[in-house]
Amino acid sequence: MNNKQGFTLGEIAITIAVVGFLAAMFLPMIKNAIPNQEQLMFKKAYYLTERSVSELVNDEDYYPEIEDDVDAKQYFGNTVKVVSQGRQYEGTTKFCELFAMRLNKASDVDCKAKTFTNGANPVGTLTAADGIVWILPVSNFANETTAEKIYLDVNGNKKPNCFYDKDKCKTPDRFTIKVYQDGRVEADGTMEIEYLNKINISKDSKAETSKVKQDLGY
Repeated sequence: MNNKQGFTLGEIAITIAVVGFLAAMFLPMIKNAIPNQEQLMFKKAYYLTERSVSELVNDEDYYPEIEDDVDAKQYFGNTVKVVSQGRQYEGTTKFCELFAMRLNKASDVDCKAKTFTNGANPVGTLTAADGIVWILPVSNFANETTAEKIYLDVNGNKKPNCFYDKDKCKTPDRFTIKVYQDGRVEADGTMEIEYLNKINISKDSKAETSKVKQDLGY
């Protein structure tokens, strides 16, 4: 006589409920830990900014130290004219043009003091070959303690075209990086800091982040 019995409907219902509960609890955590494309593009841009700013601020050909004037602005505050490859760089567009020169550009840079849409200081704009729109400061970096800001739109004209807002934009594609007169670089904002510090649990994500650093020489 065969005494084997299948699962009852009650047991199946309980199993489904438990699986559903566990999925609801852990899937959002896993999803949040895996970086999305916008996060990876921001990281790429941030690493590139760190490297480019460091190289520029320490390049005596572009930003020579002024020794005979104790009141002279140093580092990026030194906006005196320099000539490189037959081209002049000076004034408030100096940083914008020199930084843009280090990007793999898909469009020419415009450092002619256009006003950014959020009412911030004048900026220069360009689109890189990877689709990132860079919005660069047009500034003389006169203040040692106040940072100038680089704005990024990591997917160009694609939506959502917004900075992080806990109510209106929880998955942004626009980010901000602060650059100081002495060459310090900092992430600016809650989401920027979170994206840089987030632990990547996905093997694919780790490989992608590693490749970005390798491409940039890290």
